[in-house]
Amino acid sequence: MAAASILALGSAAAVPPPAEAAVASLACTINVQLSFSPPLTAVQTSASVVAVASLSNCLSPNGSQPQLAGGVATPVTGTVSSLGGVPCNLLLTITGSGVIEWSPGGEQTTFDFTVRTNVLDGTVQLTTWQTGGTLAGTTSQTVGAANPNLDCLLNGLSGLAVPVAVTTFL
Repeated sequence: MAAASILALGSAAAVPPPAEAAVASLACTINVQLSFSPPLTAVQTSASVVAVASLSNCLSPNGSQPQLAGGVATPVTGTVSSLGGVPCNLLLTITGSGVIEWSPGGEQTTFDFTVRTNVLDGTVQLTTWQTGGTLAGTTSQTVGAANPNLDCLLNGLSGLAVPVAVTTFL
């Protein structure tokens, strides 16, 4: 009986503890403006992308980046593909890369990104992978409201704004 108790205790110790949730390195308010050239239409289903993003009110929950208060991501370039015949329905995939210049101090982060849209709730999901500089090796997630250019139905999709969202770097 004692051997069975020792065996049971020994096997219980082999169970790993539950994983803890990652604490964010940085969380910021973000405003993104994407411009497409040429505008996407029913026949023009791909285009070049130029984007500008401003990051502000940054906080470092895990304390690793207290020096980063905000920044500007520019130049940000890439490509966009419309997955449907009517680009104003926002069935889009956008990929590219860019550089964030952080303030104060001018530290930089290079990143790759993908934007996917959710037409059911009108949101976009921006995922970035930091490839160099400050925050290298982290990923970020942003979900915000998608606002296409107002004349989209007449002139094609020439831009998309995500006016206010929160991005979290893990």
